[in-house]
Amino acid sequence: MSKTQVEEIKEKIQLAIQAVADVEEPFKTKAFEVILSTLLKKPEAEERAAQPPPTKVITKGAKTLDRKIATFANEANVGVSKLKDIFEFEEDKPIFIGRVEGSEAEKQVQISRCLLAAYKTVYGKAWVKASLLSEALDDYGIGSLANLAANLGKCEEEFRAKGQRRGRQYKLTQQGIQNALDAIRQLST
Repeated sequence: MSKTQVEEIKEKIQLAIQAVADVEEPFKTKAFEVILSTLLKKPEAEERAAQPPPTKVITKGAKTLDRKIATFANEANVGVSKLKDIFEFEEDKPIFIGRVEGSEAEKQVQISRCLLAAYKTVYGKAWVKASLLSEALDDYGIGSLANLAANLGKCEEEFRAKGQRRGRQYKLTQQGIQNALDAIRQLST
């Protein structure tokens, strides 16, 4: 304890003594304890100021994700902030938040195209389960998903499929990737 701190404590004791000078026993001792205790406690604001601010822990995974998002933005020839106007990037999946116009079928194709490109570049997943696409489209608010397989099947030059029903998976062809990057560029303007 420094000399200054000792002096501060002595001053606070004197203040507490002065504060209870007119108080009679048995209350005087208790009042002195309460006042001195209050004087010795640091105000919360001082306590918070004395503590270093919490630091944001940046994990290796977060750095890698940020790097992959930057790569994806670069491939699409858009800024990272513009890309984040179209997607939210969670730890394990992209969430499409861009604005898409057209019929339900056109929206399914456009959003699926963009999501598959994000899965491939940012998360390293070339093949994506149909259930993940369906969930993302449902979260986006697209109504009937019953025709998703048929709608993607109409675009054979862009989408490849394997498996059946619940095990069905999709990936983009080179043409599909190019169309997805073009779509992302258009959505970012």
